[in-house]
Amino acid sequence: GIIHRVEAEKVFLKFAKEFHRGHREGSLYDVSFTYNRLNMRRLYQAVESANNLGNSTLFPPDTSRRRLNKATPLAPFTEDLNEEQASAINMILKCRGSPPYIIYGPPGTGKTITLVEAILQVCATRRGARILVCASSNCAADHILMKIAPYVKANDIFRLNAYTRPYEDVPFDVLSYSCVDDSVFRCPPLGELSRYKIIVSTYMSASSLFAMGMRKGHFSHIMLDEAGQASEPETLIPVSNLSDRETVVVLAGDPLQLGPIVHSREAETYGLGKSFLERLSDCEIYSRNDRNFMTKLVRNYRCHPSILELPSRLFYNKELIACKEEEDDISIHDWPDLPNKEFPVVFYGIQGCDEREGNNPSWFNRIEVSKVVKIVQNLKDCAKVLDEDIGVISPYRQQVLKLKKVFETMELSDIKVGSVEQFQGQEKQIIIISTVRSTVKYDAFDQKHHLGFLCNPKRFNVAITRARSLLIIVGNPHVICK
Repeated sequence: GIIHRVEAEKVFLKFAKEFHRGHREGSLYDVSFTYNRLNMRRLYQAVESANNLGNSTLFPPDTSRRRLNKATPLAPFTEDLNEEQASAINMILKCRGSPPYIIYGPPGTGKTITLVEAILQVCATRRGARILVCASSNCAADHILMKIAPYVKANDIFRLNAYTRPYEDVPFDVLSYSCVDDSVFRCPPLGELSRYKIIVSTYMSASSLFAMGMRKGHFSHIMLDEAGQASEPETLIPVSNLSDRETVVVLAGDPLQLGPIVHSREAETYGLGKSFLERLSDCEIYSRNDRNFMTKLVRNYRCHPSILELPSRLFYNKELIACKEEEDDISIHDWPDLPNKEFPVVFYGIQGCDEREGNNPSWFNRIEVSKVVKIVQNLKDCAKVLDEDIGVISPYRQQVLKLKKVFETMELSDIKVGSVEQFQGQEKQIIIISTVRSTVKYDAFDQKHHLGFLCNPKRFNVAITRARSLLIIVGNPHVICK
């Protein structure tokens, strides 16, 4: 059996049909929980298979040359493309094989829109094209699927799901593109799989295609979204097993946002915490910003210019251009706590108190919780802000739980509260950041347990680039300055 759902005092298990035939109501069972090594075996196998990829894919030399096809002028499917987006799509259409092509997408620059448009253009203009689209999470894979679906025939696209994915968690619109048998996801036979023009999957689930006998080179294009969040072995699952010299591999992501989650310090020391995208970006041919190999998207359609200024300066060499339409802003001019209506960034200095519960290494700060609640109430009363326009970010799980509990008590459950990781790829009109920490003496402890973002530039970058119209930070300025 497999663990289906975990609650506070119950664990729900799902078993095969054979088990139910012999089951009797009231029967008692001995249960032993074991670690499923399947994903580990997939990662090992992908790394071993990478030996066959060659340097042009794994370690592109400085002297690499791009082999190009002819491409027809673009007729966009989705919306108007800016110069950088059009350039990236044109290069993807022209590419022949390795080295991989990178779409470098800082926050709010339309990375996913660009990737979706590239998929549609390849499908429409390349006869016989077969495209594998992978993302690091089911949510991201579903999102891309639904962006592509309106422009592609239903029988040309397939969503490959892991058999362990809970059926009830899958959006209804996604189910029609999936293979389901008795509420369990299946992988169709090889012959049926081979007929699809587009297959959408997570990195891990892509191993099922190789297991079914899909040959290397079947896919003309392998598109990897959120490539900066996946470990290199994860990314190699589709690349090592399913690409050959003629396959066009495209990686989309941002090496300066959150990378792979690695719990082992030793593994991180040996490079597991660095994504394939980040490692490639450090290679000479990509660091030259040569559009034959990489396009950097620089037009930000999310953030107010004043919110964008700091991350642009700290992380992106002041290259980001604010292109957000003013009519997209919510009205915050009536909010009395905004000193400068043209500068929607506010910092509340709080002398709070660090607290922990039991042996839990995560911190919380009651005083900051109270301040965040007052800010939310003030925004709702004075600026008539809707709950769904507000997001609250904290790098500590305990602070997230405390805030959620308070908002549920106040019947404000539409306010999204989460960690930085939970907000990556998302945005809200108003973001409130609770930094929590009020002393510096536990900084080494935070680093050991990968907590906080005061010493993690990538986490800080993600946190401050989620807000569209108003960014509010609550914290101790003396700790933050140090």
